[in-house]
Amino acid sequence: MRAAQSGSRAEIVEITRSLANPDVYGALVIGASGMGKTTVINGVAANVAPEVPVFRFRGSSLIASRNLGIFEVLLSSEGEQTPEIASGGAALSIIGRIFGRGHIPVVIIDNADQVDEHSLSIVSQLAAAGRIKLVAAAETIRPPVDLLAALWAAGKVVRTDLEGLDEAAIAAIARETGHKLDDRTIVAYRERSRGNPRMLRKLIVGRAASIDSQRGSGHRALWNVLPVQKRILESIAMAGVLPYEALRSMCEPELLDNLEERGIISITRGRHAEVAVVEPAVAQILRDSVRPSQSLQLLREITPILETMPLVGAALFGQVRWTQDWGVPVDSDKVLGAALWANERGDFAAAIDLLRGSSSEDPEIYLELARAERGRGDTVEAELIVDRLVSSPRAGEGADRYLSRLACLELRLTDPREPHILRTEWVRDRLRGAVDTGRLDVTRAQFDVRGGRLQEGQELSERVFRNRDCLPRHRQRACSLLGKIEIMRGRIERGLEYLNQAEMMFSLPDTTSFEVEDSAPQIFIGRYLAGDWDRARTTLQRLTPLRADSSSSTALVDLWTGHITRAQQTLDKALANGPERGGEYDLMQAALHLAEGLLQMRKKSTRSPSTTVPDDRIARFRKGERTGRSFVTGTKEPIDGVPRADYDWCLDYLADLLELEALALAAPEKIADEMHRLGAEAAERGAHTLAAYAWMEASRHGNPAARANLLSTAENVDGDLGGLASAVAKACLSDDYEAVIDAADEALSFGAVVMCADLARSARDRAVQSRDSAAIKHARALLDSSLRAITFDAGGAELWAILTEMEKQLVAGVTEGASNSELGARLHLSVRTVEWHLGRLYRRLHVSDRHELKQIARSLA
Repeated sequence: MRAAQSGSRAEIVEITRSLANPDVYGALVIGASGMGKTTVINGVAANVAPEVPVFRFRGSSLIASRNLGIFEVLLSSEGEQTPEIASGGAALSIIGRIFGRGHIPVVIIDNADQVDEHSLSIVSQLAAAGRIKLVAAAETIRPPVDLLAALWAAGKVVRTDLEGLDEAAIAAIARETGHKLDDRTIVAYRERSRGNPRMLRKLIVGRAASIDSQRGSGHRALWNVLPVQKRILESIAMAGVLPYEALRSMCEPELLDNLEERGIISITRGRHAEVAVVEPAVAQILRDSVRPSQSLQLLREITPILETMPLVGAALFGQVRWTQDWGVPVDSDKVLGAALWANERGDFAAAIDLLRGSSSEDPEIYLELARAERGRGDTVEAELIVDRLVSSPRAGEGADRYLSRLACLELRLTDPREPHILRTEWVRDRLRGAVDTGRLDVTRAQFDVRGGRLQEGQELSERVFRNRDCLPRHRQRACSLLGKIEIMRGRIERGLEYLNQAEMMFSLPDTTSFEVEDSAPQIFIGRYLAGDWDRARTTLQRLTPLRADSSSSTALVDLWTGHITRAQQTLDKALANGPERGGEYDLMQAALHLAEGLLQMRKKSTRSPSTTVPDDRIARFRKGERTGRSFVTGTKEPIDGVPRADYDWCLDYLADLLELEALALAAPEKIADEMHRLGAEAAERGAHTLAAYAWMEASRHGNPAARANLLSTAENVDGDLGGLASAVAKACLSDDYEAVIDAADEALSFGAVVMCADLARSARDRAVQSRDSAAIKHARALLDSSLRAITFDAGGAELWAILTEMEKQLVAGVTEGASNSELGARLHLSVRTVEWHLGRLYRRLHVSDRHELKQIARSLA
C-alpha cells in the first residue's frame, strides 16, 4: 500500500542516513507482525547506491532449525556444501569472502527471528568487524535475535521500533481502498489496531480475503503452535480476554507459559489475572480463521467454567459480547457491568451494541445507553433517553448512585447558560454518601464554569477536592478544574500547581474516559492562558494521543509563539475535515482567520493585510450577541440562537478575542472599543487573566480606557503574564520608548513573538527619531529575534529554499568557521564582495553578525 509506505518514509530515511555513517554498521528494525517491517527494509534497499551489492535473505519456519539455512542457495551457487561448511567451522571465512568482493555490501535479513543462531552469529560478527552493513527485521529481540541486539547495545547498529501509522496515513489507506472515514472513525480504528497497517486494512476493507489468502506472514507468530495451544488462542481471540484460572483448567500451565515466552499472549499479575493475545493483528487472524460452528463449540466449552468465577472488566465484556453474538440472553447485571467497563475506556460503540442487545427495561441500562450515545456524539438520542428517565414517575425511587449519575448526565446535556431549566436539582438534597455527592458536585462545578459562573464553580470544586471521602477520580476532575479557574482569575502560579497535581493524578488506578474527557481540555486551556507554551503544546498529545483535535489545539500555541505558517496549515486541515459546529470549531475558525491575516501581513511587510474582512464577521459583536452577564447579576436572560450543551464561555470568549485580533489587522482603531468591552465582560466575572489579554490588545490599538484598566488588572494577575500586562500598560501610557522596549523584552520572554515584533518595531522607530543608538540596537535585536521566529516557523527547509546557491555556500562556510578571506578564495570573490553578500544575508535572515548566522543555520538545518 502506498499509504503505508509513505507512513514508513521517515524510518526509511533515518535508516538510510545511518547506514551512510562509517561508524554505524547496520540497523535493527523491530515491530509486530503487520507493522510494515518488510516495507521499511525494502525501502532501505531501494535507496542503496547502484554500485553497492545487496544480499537479501528471509527466515522461515522451514529453515529456522537448519544450520546456515538462509545461506544454502548462496553457498550452493559458489559450489560449497552447506553441511560440510557448518560442521567444519569454515562458514565465517567462506561467507565473509563471498561478501567481501568489491564494495562493502548491504545484507538484508527479513524475519530474523526465524533464522538459525549459526547464521545470525556469522552476520553479527561480520557487521561488528565492519565488513558488511546489516539491516535485519524481527518481531522481538528474544533469542536468536539477541545476537544482533548486542550490536545495538554496543552502539554499532541503530535500532528502529515501528510504532504504527498515524491518522493521516490511515486516512490515506482509506482513500486508496475507495473509502472515506471521518475523524472519529479514524481515531477508533487507530486505537483498535494500534496503527498496524495489516489490521487497518482489514478494518477498512472488511473480510474480503479468503482464509487461505491470509496464511503467510500474518501467521508467523502461530507457526509451531500445538493444536491444544491453537484452540486456547482461538478462545482468547473470540472473547478478547479470558481469566487465567479458566484457561488453566483447560490446559497445562506450561503451555500457557510457553505462549507467553514466545510473545504471543500476555498474562497479567494479581488476583484476577487475565490472558490476552498480544498483537491485535494476530487476534484478528485467529478470529477470521474460526468458523461459526467452531465458535459456538468454543463458547459452549468455556461458558460452564466462566460461570463458576466472578468476571470483571475486559473478561466480563468479552464473555457478554461473545454470548450475545449467538443470541443467548445475558443477565442485565452482567450487561451493565460490561457496558460500564466499555464506557469507562471510551469504547462507546461497543457499549451501545451490548446495551441495545439486552432486552432489559432496567433504568440503569438506559442510563448507561444515554451515556454511551453522548460519548459517541449522538446527543439527540441521549437527550431523548434522559428525558424519558427524568419524566418517569418512578424516577425518585432509584438508588443514590443512579440518581447521582442521572443528574450528572442531565448537566452534560444542558446548555450551561440555562441552569434554570434543570429538572434534577432536587437530587443533590437526596444524596447522603460522599462518593455520590462528589460525583454530582464536580460535574455541577464544570457546568457552572462552562456557563461563566466562576465563583460558584470554584466553591464546588474546592469542596470536592478537599473532601478525602470522595473518589480519587472525582477529586482529580475537581483539581484540574480548580487549576483552570485559578489561572482564569489571575492566580496563575497557584493554578499551575493544581494542574501539575491533576496530571499526576491521571496515574491513579480508577481513572476512566470521563476523567480524561473532562480534565485534559481543562489542563490545556489552563496552561495556554498561563503562557506555559511548551507544556500546553504537548498536553493533549500526551494525555489524549488519539483525540482528533489534539494537533489542531497546538495551533493556538503556534499563533502566540510565531509559528504562523504551521498554525495556518494545521487549522486549515482540521477545519476541512472536522464538523462545522461547536465551540471548538468557532475557536479554530477564529484562529485560522488570525493566522491568514498575519500571513498576509508578513507577505506584504505591512501592518495591514491586502484585503479587508467582511463586516458580517463582526455582526455578533455589534448586536451584543455575547450573553451571560445576566448570570453574574442573578437574573435570567434568553440566549440567542440554538441552545448548545457543549457551550463553554471561556472558549467562546477566546474565539471572540481571536476574531477581533484578526479584524484589528485591517482596522485597529475600529476594533479597539470592541476589545475593551470584551475585556470588561471578563473582568465583571472575575476572570482577570482573560481581561488582561483583551485589554493588552485594545491598549496597543489605542483605546485609552483599556490602558487604564490594564494597569489596574495587571496587579491581580501574577506570573509572567502579569509582568507582561504591566509592561504593556506602562508602554502604552507613556511616550518613553524605553518603556516600549521593556514591554517588547517582556513579550519575547513570555513567548508572545508577534506582539514582541510589533512593540520592537514601534520602539525602534521612536528611538531612531531620538537618535538613541543604544536603544536602536536593543530594539533591532528584539525585532530580529521575533522576525526570525516568524520567518522560519515552517522549519529548516524554508531557510534553504529562499537562498541562492552562493548564499548557501556562504552560510555553510560561516557554519564551518571560515573567515571572509577563506570564503573569498572558495568562491573566487574579493573580501569586500564577500562582506557585501554577508551584509545582504544578515538583513534577509534578521541576524546581526556571523555568530547569530551560525546559530540560526545550525538550529534550522
